[in-house]
Amino acid sequence: MVAGTKFLIMATICSSAMAGMAARNAHATKTYFIDEVTDYTGNGCGNNSDLNTVTSSLQTALNNTSWSGDRYTNGDSWPQDWWENCSSNYGSSGLDSTYADTKVLAVFAGHAARRTLPFGYVHDGACSTNLTDNARLGSMNGATAGFGMWLGCEVLNSDDLTTNMHQSLRQQAGWENVISIGDNDPRDFYNATNTKTNADAWLDEMADSSRRAIIATFSRSSGSDCWSKHNSGKLRNDVNNSAMGGGASCGNGQPTYWACSEERQ
Repeated sequence: MVAGTKFLIMATICSSAMAGMAARNAHATKTYFIDEVTDYTGNGCGNNSDLNTVTSSLQTALNNTSWSGDRYTNGDSWPQDWWENCSSNYGSSGLDSTYADTKVLAVFAGHAARRTLPFGYVHDGACSTNLTDNARLGSMNGATAGFGMWLGCEVLNSDDLTTNMHQSLRQQAGWENVISIGDNDPRDFYNATNTKTNADAWLDEMADSSRRAIIATFSRSSGSDCWSKHNSGKLRNDVNNSAMGGGASCGNGQPTYWACSEERQ
C-alpha cells in the first residue's frame, strides 16, 4: 500500500447563470437513495456476469441510525432514476426529481465504467446512465443529492475532476480501477464515518493492493473551503451532508468550482 495522494483543482466550465446560492445548514436531513443491480443476464441489456449484493447491509445500517430512504434492485432500478428531469436534453422521461436527486446520499451499485452506470433491465428503451450526458445531481430539478457513492468500477477518475461530470455533489467516492466489493464493505465504510471523516473512512476501508480508491470534494467558494469540507464531512454524523449549491440552471453549464481529492492503493 502506498501513501495517499492529494490534489486540488480549480475549474471554470462556463460562466452561465447560477441557481441561487442559498446558505445551507451543515447538518442536513439524513436521507438515502440506492439503486443496485446484481442480475445482468438475459434482461434486455446484454449479458454480463451477475454480482453479489453489497447494499443490503448498508441500508440496514442507515435505517438503524435514523436515516430514511429507498433502495431499488434489478428490474426496479432504472436509468431514468438518475436522469435530470428539467429538460429532455438530458434524456426523455428523466426521474431524478422523484428518485436519485431527492436524497442526500445517492448510491449506485453494479457493473460500471467511466462516468457510466449500466443497468441490467431495459427500461423505456434505456440500459444505462451517462453521468455527463444525463445527470445533474445536486442542481436543477431535485437539487438535493450531496454524496455520490459509486459502487462499481472506474465511475470516478481523477481526470474527471476538471468537469466534475457536471454534477453539483459535495463529495463523490469510488475506484479508479477494476475492483471487487465485499458484501459489507459499504456498510463498514458508513459505520467508520461515526468517528472518521468520509475521506479517511473511504480510503481506510476501500483501498487495498488491488483497489485504487478515490474520494473527491467540491466547493463553490475556494480551495481552502474545499479542503475544510473534505477534512470534516461525516456521513453517519451528518456533517456537511448537502449538495455543493450554486449549481447551473436548467440547460446551462457548470459554474466555477474547486475540487480537492485523495487517492490510495
